[in-house]
Amino acid sequence: MFAEIYLGIACQSLDSIVSTISILAQEAPAAEELTWFQQLFNNPFLPFVILFFLAFQIFIAPERRRKAEEAKMLSTLKKNDRVVTAGGIHGTVVSTSSETNTLMLRIDDNNNTRIKVNYTAIARVTDASKEKKESNPKDSDSKTKS
Repeated sequence: MFAEIYLGIACQSLDSIVSTISILAQEAPAAEELTWFQQLFNNPFLPFVILFFLAFQIFIAPERRRKAEEAKMLSTLKKNDRVVTAGGIHGTVVSTSSETNTLMLRIDDNNNTRIKVNYTAIARVTDASKEKKESNPKDSDSKTKS
């Protein structure tokens, strides 16, 4: 009697194993092949790449351009260039010294007052012709009153 019960349970277990194997053996439907564009947007790293690119374009690239322009301006300084320092002092370049990274500025033409500043203190180079026009504007009212 025990043998018959054991044999019945074994047959049921064998049937369930065979049915499970037959279900697993069936071929699964083939998955659709994704295009490269769909694969790109399914990538979990895409938001990080986009954020890095935006941060680079907003913060790093403009600073590099500004530093390159500043280095170019400082490398082209020569005698008699009109400059403005970071402290707001206007002067004319008298001499430059690339070994010590300094230059001599004449800040007063009447007394021939000179100061020595570092290259990094130069904020911008001004155009002498524009300064003369701004300092001596033609007064159109004086012509009409005469």
